[in-house]
Amino acid sequence: MRLSAQPPKVLLTAEAMASLDRHTIDVLGVPGAVLMESAAWACVEEILERWSEHLGRGVAVACGPGNNGADGLAIARRLHILGVPVEAVLLARGDDLEGDAALQARLAASLGVAVREAPDPQPLGFAARSWPERGVLVDAIFGTGLAREVKGVHRAAVDAIHQARAAGARVLSVDIPSGVHGTTGQVMGTAVEADLCVTFAAMKTGHFTAPGRDLRGTLVVADIGIPVDIDRLDDSQMLELLSPEVLRQAVPPGPLAAHKGTFGHALVVAGGPGKYGAAKLCSEAVLRAGAGLVTLAVPDSVGRDELAGLAHEVMIHRVPGEPSGAFGKGSAPELLQALQGKTALAVGPGLGTHRETIHVARRLFKEAAVPAVFDADGLNALALGGVPSGPPAGPRVITPHPGEAGRLASMPTAAVQSSRLEIARALVHKLSAVVALKGSSTVVAEPGGAAGLNPTGNPGMATAGTGDVLTGVVAGLLARGVDPGTATRAAVVWHGMAGDLAAEAVGLPSITAGDVLAHLGRAWRVAGERRFLPRCAFRPDRRG
Repeated sequence: MRLSAQPPKVLLTAEAMASLDRHTIDVLGVPGAVLMESAAWACVEEILERWSEHLGRGVAVACGPGNNGADGLAIARRLHILGVPVEAVLLARGDDLEGDAALQARLAASLGVAVREAPDPQPLGFAARSWPERGVLVDAIFGTGLAREVKGVHRAAVDAIHQARAAGARVLSVDIPSGVHGTTGQVMGTAVEADLCVTFAAMKTGHFTAPGRDLRGTLVVADIGIPVDIDRLDDSQMLELLSPEVLRQAVPPGPLAAHKGTFGHALVVAGGPGKYGAAKLCSEAVLRAGAGLVTLAVPDSVGRDELAGLAHEVMIHRVPGEPSGAFGKGSAPELLQALQGKTALAVGPGLGTHRETIHVARRLFKEAAVPAVFDADGLNALALGGVPSGPPAGPRVITPHPGEAGRLASMPTAAVQSSRLEIARALVHKLSAVVALKGSSTVVAEPGGAAGLNPTGNPGMATAGTGDVLTGVVAGLLARGVDPGTATRAAVVWHGMAGDLAAEAVGLPSITAGDVLAHLGRAWRVAGERRFLPRCAFRPDRRG
């Protein structure tokens, strides 16, 4: 049995958590009621420790009809025993409850806990009228197993919780904010916005995928006695939570006898008429990521003024191109020849989608024998011209944003956003490449099934050129000889950390791609020092 370390470095899907829960009850023999008592006590401890000054106004608990609601009834009972004014509202008929939910309802009734039944919106309106006056609201409506749209009395309860929070009540969600899909993080019609979320045994993928990530508030992971045996799971049921550790492992300081050849040489095929800023950002990021040498390939018609401001360390290689300044069919043989002696290739930023340029990008994807990263118009070329058949000549990494991923997968951007992990894995199969699906919580998926999710970065990075910097960082690590999967995981963490440091320095609204580039060095220095899980805490098993 291989148990995840604490704090856990894996994120589980809802299905994986349900499997571990069933194994604990059915095979290990731990009664479900015992797990509920532990879960309830973990929530009560958080309420007492964080919000004691609000308890004089009382606590209201919204309970659904399933196990999440049973947890809520157990929470209400424990608060009642401690003398805290509490009432529970059951969004079902008591006679319809089964199993542990029925048990918890009986226990609450036997101890005199105030439990109101509100199976329909009308009685809920009466029962919830006092919620805005309460100090704390406990959301125990739905857990991570929710797979349908929130409607009827449950939607009305979510609305009532929103009103209470707006009036000043603190909101604790049990396991996950009700209405958030435990695996995808998507909102199923409507969802609670919590100040605190107490989940059990392990973090779930929905806790770190937008918009669920932005609704959970502070996340507490409580040990309630469920062994997180990851050997029982396959790669489709979990993600690695990426951390700065992967960066420091991928980019060690290097040997004392190192020289520029030690750390590789990357060729960058980027830029087009009016878009050489992208090529400059990408090329300099290659160097900032630790490559020893970088060469920028440009069409022979590109003038010196278009390359003004290019870092002095970047070498230039001119190839035949189109009169317009775009790469053309004649560029491809020269670029493939230029790869002799190179250890990595980056293709795409600012490249344009000229018909002949598409031919060049597709040929490089198919024939380049070195590890290569494709982004931006390199990916648009594959979408417009088609992915070449057969396996590419060397390892490939692609770094699409959701729109580019949608074009590659022939689906709307919204559909990509609602199934980010599944789409990333589909693109792995389609392109035989490591995939970094960019966006809020970038997903990295690899051939073989392993996947990871990046918790670093911020909304200020949604600005022109930051993707070009990421492409350069990936290429720099590939040039150093880092394997494509590790290089991609390290790059997205590094890039996000640099963005977070840039936000501290200039403020979220003012971040530019140049700021992210400038902070790569500091991000590497602090990689071993900083907490990488914002708004997260881990509570050991302290059952009462």
